[in-house]
This record gives sequence, C-alpha cells and structure tokens, in this order.
Amino acid sequence: MIDSKDVKEAIRLSYLTKGFTDANLQSLYGIAQCQVFEDGQEILKQFDNTRDLLILASGTAHILTMIGEPIGQIKPGMPMGEVSFLDGKPRSGTAIASGQCEIVVLPADEMMQLLRESPEMAVKTLWNISSVLCARLRIANNNLAALMAVDESVS
Repeated sequence: MIDSKDVKEAIRLSYLTKGFTDANLQSLYGIAQCQVFEDGQEILKQFDNTRDLLILASGTAHILTMIGEPIGQIKPGMPMGEVSFLDGKPRSGTAIASGQCEIVVLPADEMMQLLRESPEMAVKTLWNISSVLCARLRIANNNLAALMAVDESVS
C-alpha cells in the first residue's frame, strides 16, 4: 500500500501542482486519500457521476473508447478526472489499470473548498488543468486530421 511519503511525493511531482507553494501542497496532503487498483480494474468509468480529481502515483492506466479500445495512456504524475471535476458532469471516459496502480484521490468537495478558500491556489490549479486539457485537445485534433487525410486519400 502507498505510504504517506509516497502520497506527498506523487502530489508534489504532479504537473497538477506546478507552481504551488508549500502551504498549497500541505493543504492537498491533508485531504488526499489513496487507492490501489489491480491489473484490469476500472479506475474511472465513463458516465459515472463521481467528480474526484485523481493523480496516478505509480503504474500505468489506459483511457478507453466506448467500445473498449485504448486511446490514451496515463503515467505517474498525470491527473485523471479533471473534466468531471471542473464541469460537474458524468465521467467522459473510462480508465483501466494496466498492472497495479496506486492512485491519489483528491475528493471533489474538499478540493473545491480549498480552492474557494485560496484564490491563488485556484488560479494555479485551473491554469495547470487547462494546460493538460489543451495538450490533450491538440493531440486529438492532430489524430483527427490524420484520420481525415487517410479518408480523403481513399476516396
């Protein structure tokens, strides 16, 4: 099982917390919970109404399409669940553990309370999440453009 030192390290090294002060990090350490998932277990399930923000502490997870095809990989330090965390809507994808995974869970309600109490932390968190989502959108756009180019060459 993941120990408190490893939890703190996973949070500190995640790009979700880039630019955080020691006080910001201490706040997160105080609400963090840990979960372990075995190979093949669902970490997040598409359409679930959970909103917790997750950080992969160790292992690898795969993001799957609705038909179960892998479309992305989550590595240690990467956040998961940020879309539902931000918009309050059901999960937009499914994440499956590939081997044993240790996850740091930042409960949504407690995290939102921290962000309300610290505007500085809120800005940094939103900036960091925005950067992650923009990078993922660019990759999706490039993949879509490549698929469209293949489709046009077949016609």
